[in-house]
Amino acid sequence: MNVHEYLKEDHIFLDLEPGDKKHVLEKFVSALKKKGLISRGRIILEELLKRENLGSTGLEKGIAVPHALIKKIKEPIVALALIKDGIDFKAVDQMPTYIILLLLGDKDNPGFQLKLLGHICRMVKETEFVEKIKKAETPQDIWSILKEEEQNI
Repeated sequence: MNVHEYLKEDHIFLDLEPGDKKHVLEKFVSALKKKGLISRGRIILEELLKRENLGSTGLEKGIAVPHALIKKIKEPIVALALIKDGIDFKAVDQMPTYIILLLLGDKDNPGFQLKLLGHICRMVKETEFVEKIKKAETPQDIWSILKEEEQNI
C-alpha cells in the first residue's frame, strides 16, 4: 500500500495559512470542501479535533498525520498540506511541523487507515521524504518525491 496511489495532485495544498493546530485543521478542511472533495466539513473537523484531543498526531521530523474515521465516506481521502514556515502541532519531538498528511477513512473499514498509518510511520523512519517535500515547489514535485521515496522502502 502506497500513499502516492491515494494522494491526488489536486489534494495537495501549498498555500495553507499557518496558525495553531485547530486553525490549520479548520483551513485544511475548508480547502477540501471548497474543492468538492468533502461535503460534511463540520463533522470531519469535529472528528479530527476529537482525535487530536486524545493525543497529537504530530510525529517527528516535521510531519503530522491527522486522521479520522467517518461514517459513510465513499472512498478514503488522503490530502497533504505544506506549510513552509512550520507550525506547532505538538509533535512528539517538539519540533515544528511542515507537512500535514491528512487521512480520512470509512468507519466501517478501519483496517485501510491503520495500514496506511503504519506505512507512513515506516517512511518517516526509513526515508528522507519529509526533508525533500519541504523543499518542493509544486504539487507535482511533492507527488513525484513521495512516489520515489516509497520505492525505497
